[in-house]
Amino acid sequence: MRLSEYLKTNFYDTQELCSFLKIDSTQLQLWQDNSLFPNASYNIENQIKCSSYLGLYECLEITDYYPRGLIEWGQTLVKHAVTQSSHAYELFQQKYVTTLQSCAQKGICSQDDRFLDDLPEHIQQVWQQFLCSKYGVISQNGLIEEVVYIDLGRAIVDSITEDRTIPSIAIDQRGQLHDAIKLLNRALSHHATHERSASLREKYIDSLMQKYDLSIC
Repeated sequence: MRLSEYLKTNFYDTQELCSFLKIDSTQLQLWQDNSLFPNASYNIENQIKCSSYLGLYECLEITDYYPRGLIEWGQTLVKHAVTQSSHAYELFQQKYVTTLQSCAQKGICSQDDRFLDDLPEHIQQVWQQFLCSKYGVISQNGLIEEVVYIDLGRAIVDSITEDRTIPSIAIDQRGQLHDAIKLLNRALSHHATHERSASLREKYIDSLMQKYDLSIC
């Protein structure tokens, strides 16, 4: 798939995003300036040469792309009339913790300090990465739930596999590893062609499935 097709299929451009949220680009920029809303995941610059009966015309077109799940985050900002970054962070933190608790209720949890004593500090760091659109690139839709699935799934995989280095997995750990990989499979982006070989999906799903002879249901 061409990059342009990949972006149009999986992302919204600025105009589409604003249309769905019923805001204008000025409001979107204000949100970003005030650290309420993530930056664009991709920025495309197209140098265009147009030839017609009236002659040759050249211009540069710049298009920003945002993951489609950010509609949900934008609607949250609108619903709660958020104007302060501290308020936006509070809503992000609540969603993160609720999702983490939901995973724990299903038996998917990690004893890593990031999810225990260091959780407030970890969420603050993740919030900054969310705003910088790290998760807008590596997740499928940019949803906060996917952020948690990626963080938690990676932590569990790294713990069981010793950072993906051990040659085999004990029988009693395969179920837990399988659950973590399924969590990652729900959240990690499938990526544009040029990104796939260096992606987390390649490192944490495709390579591990082959290395440890796993399968995803």
